[in-house]
Amino acid sequence: MHAIELRKRPIPEALALGPALVERAEQAQAAHLALSLVDGAAVVLGAAQRAGRVVDLAACRQRGIPILRRATTGTAAWLGGRGLVVTLALPHVAALVADATPRTLLNRNVRPLLGALTRAGMLAHYFGREWITLRRRPAALLGFDVAASGAVLVEAFIGHDAAIALPDEITTESERAVDRFLGKKPASLAELATDTPLDLDRFAHALLDALRARTEPTITTPAIGADELDTRPFAPIEHARDPIPERLLLKPAVRVPIGWIESAVEPEGARRVWLGGDVLAPRWALARIATQGDAGLPEIALEGATMADLLAC
Repeated sequence: MHAIELRKRPIPEALALGPALVERAEQAQAAHLALSLVDGAAVVLGAAQRAGRVVDLAACRQRGIPILRRATTGTAAWLGGRGLVVTLALPHVAALVADATPRTLLNRNVRPLLGALTRAGMLAHYFGREWITLRRRPAALLGFDVAASGAVLVEAFIGHDAAIALPDEITTESERAVDRFLGKKPASLAELATDTPLDLDRFAHALLDALRARTEPTITTPAIGADELDTRPFAPIEHARDPIPERLLLKPAVRVPIGWIESAVEPEGARRVWLGGDVLAPRWALARIATQGDAGLPEIALEGATMADLLAC
């Protein structure tokens, strides 16, 4: 494991660490880890979520809240103040946990983080969705991506001053209709620290030390400077259609257990397709589906479809 020094970073820099560490992980054929202290407020959308389906852009604009998009798929995270971003890059799915497979990508690769969070003082569990519970409350939002090469990126977002759930006043009606946390009320680190106030810097260092202890041997690798990070893909989003390509017509969203799946198609019988939404899936796979213009899309029901079904297109 190669660990980057822990330090405070603007949120776009913390998000840009993901692709940068994936590149390093592929070159070194070794896992890379970074923890970033961040300061919101900001909405962090999953890579495939349509902005206007999730948040009310006017409400965010009125409150001065930027809407950002991360490199990993999944659902949106709220950073309502100080928080932590954990970035884990792997050259392949089993680089950190030997029995990890594409099917168990999150289940296996969050285990070191679960152990480290517990060792740092927050009892952590993962129950197979896109979030981790701390002291039995949803408190960390997960996302992942897998490159065509097989390299893996996992990100975790943890709020200190505010919980990870998006505030109702900036979300859309369709977003509020989803029970994101299965009836459980998300909590911030500050709320969970019931005995004594939690020092975020001290907690972050304890978490990094615990991760290093669980992934020995660990090498402290040179830090990535701000000038090495490409933050352009993580600039604030201005348009409700983002990231749907121009000219494509949005189709009705389909309700699935994790939230919504969305699609858009070219008009006038053309067959180019965009597929996105609250999906945890490799971006290259979604892009592959979107470029199958000559073959078209088979008539499969999106609800209940697996990535294997979609890739078979």
